[in-house]
Amino acid sequence: MDETNVDALVKSTLETLGKPVERLRFTREAETYITFQLVFARGDAFADDENTKKEYLYRADIFSKSDYISLIRKAENALKAAGFYGVEVNAETYENQTRFYHVPIEFYYMEGLT
Repeated sequence: MDETNVDALVKSTLETLGKPVERLRFTREAETYITFQLVFARGDAFADDENTKKEYLYRADIFSKSDYISLIRKAENALKAAGFYGVEVNAETYENQTRFYHVPIEFYYMEGLT
């Protein structure tokens, strides 16, 4: 799996939540939506001077004008079920200009290289 495939896995996993999902920017209208981005990808294990595993850190941002607590829990469960780990919900904020609640979620994915 490469970054493109991991991106596709992130997007398809988040889409199971029933809300629109876009990479980096959301340009449509919605009461609740999710964006995601790759934060970093790095070699994580080495053997015989070769990288044998690659770790990815992603961030998803939930934006909602209404209650989003159940969506956070569903996102955590969906990500874990899809093989992501280290799922961490960060500080929620309210954005006065857009009137959206904003909740960032970070999570990792480990890929074994062949």
